[in-house]
Formats: sequence, C-alpha cells, structure tokens
Amino acid sequence: MVSIDKSARRAAPFLVTAALTLSACGGSTSPDPGVPESSLHFLSPNPGAPALVSDTVRFYAVVGQDRLASLYYRDSVQFLAFDVPANTRIQQPDGTPLADGDSVLITVALADSSRLIVAFAPSGLTFSGQPAQLTLSFADADSSLSANGKSSLALWRQEQPGDRWHKVSSTVHQGALTVSGSVDGFTVYATAY
Repeated sequence: MVSIDKSARRAAPFLVTAALTLSACGGSTSPDPGVPESSLHFLSPNPGAPALVSDTVRFYAVVGQDRLASLYYRDSVQFLAFDVPANTRIQQPDGTPLADGDSVLITVALADSSRLIVAFAPSGLTFSGQPAQLTLSFADADSSLSANGKSSLALWRQEQPGDRWHKVSSTVHQGALTVSGSVDGFTVYATAY
C-alpha cells in the first residue's frame, strides 16, 4: 500500500519529525568499522503475527514533493514507513542530481522475512539535504524481545551481502513500538540490538 499525500503523512502515528544523522558520520574522525552479522540480534516476526499485505512497495520520489511509502500487516498495522521530504536532494547512482520535478522509481522490499530485513532500490541512489526517513515497527516482533533489548534497538545498514553492519543513529518510540532513523543511501536495513 502506498500513501503519498500530506494528510496520510500526518495520520501515520510514528513519522519522524526531526532529521537524524547516521552514527557513522558523528563524533569520530575514524570510519565506523561496523560489526559482524553474528554480533547482532535481528528482530524476527512473532509466530502469531499477521502476514504483510504485500512484501514490496514501489513509488516515485519526486524532487520538490513530499512522498511516503508504507508496508502494512493484514491487520492494518504499519510495518514500514519511508518518508522522502520535499526538500530532500536526490542523486542518481551515477552521481547526477535530480532537478526539481524530476522523479525516480523506488522499490522497497522485505528481503528477509525471518529477520525483517528490508532492501531498497535502485542501488546507489543517495539523499542529502534533509535525508529520507525510515521507520520500522517492532509491534509484531518476537515476544521474547526483553525490555533491555527494546532499549538497545536501532536501525542497522549493510552495504553488500557479507559486509559488516553499521549502526544508524536511531530513535526508539516505545509508545508506538517503532524505530526510526535517516537514510542517506540505498542498501539493506534492519532493526537489531
């Protein structure tokens, strides 16, 4: 299900209102070395969780227009919200910036349903200015997630299969049971601790 109008954006209970930065960009002068996949605890769906209505959403991001894409569970609970604000600058994979009014077809897909990993395409697309925002729900995640695990949740990104994972500066919204953070480029993302 895709929602792109401003009224739908306001209706989503857990959209991020402030831009966040990737943790790899903050505080340290050395690059973030990342962590091996084996060091992370990825969220998995609760065995009783409803299925997603669709595991893929495609939409056009248009420079100068607010756009929002969502994936929903069958019980109308939002699993994913991907928000591209109007003032986000978008560059194509070859580095060419899109001009005002230009658009690009974006695909967001559940790449690994057992670990709730989502993938974005086209590979190499980047965002600057006000970055795009990704919010993932853990409302239907495995119920063994402890209180300590919830407080340690964050978004993580991996550039290529087999690469180390890098923590994204994230905000956990306990009341909405979501984690959100900025996306400055396309790769795969997951919620883990």
